[in-house]
Amino acid sequence: MLQALLRNLCLGWASAVLVAGCASDALTPPEARIDTPGAFVAVEGYYEPGELTLVRILDRLQFEEARLLFMTVHDARPETYDEARELAKDHELPIRELIRIEPDTVVTQSPHRVVWFRTLTAKEQERVP
Repeated sequence: MLQALLRNLCLGWASAVLVAGCASDALTPPEARIDTPGAFVAVEGYYEPGELTLVRILDRLQFEEARLLFMTVHDARPETYDEARELAKDHELPIRELIRIEPDTVVTQSPHRVVWFRTLTAKEQERVP
């Protein structure tokens, strides 16, 4: 009797874990913003007017009136936001600057668009001082 009770308890607990796991897989992740760690942002005019530069947000630091973005600048020159999105999907995308720290106005005061998101790897997280 005790064995049957324990078996049923274990099966019920395992079922609850599986259902919870399936439910979380179905959730849509929140939409990335320009300060979301892991977001790829295409910024127009970052280096040259009219040219798109692809940056990856590593972290942000909020002050009272300002916000700093910790970014990796990629060595890619997409011609369009759609091309920037496709480039951002490449896990081997070349890097121009491993870490760059800028006020968020460098991005927000220029035409820009979040083109892709994926979570940061441990190696990417270690770039932030």
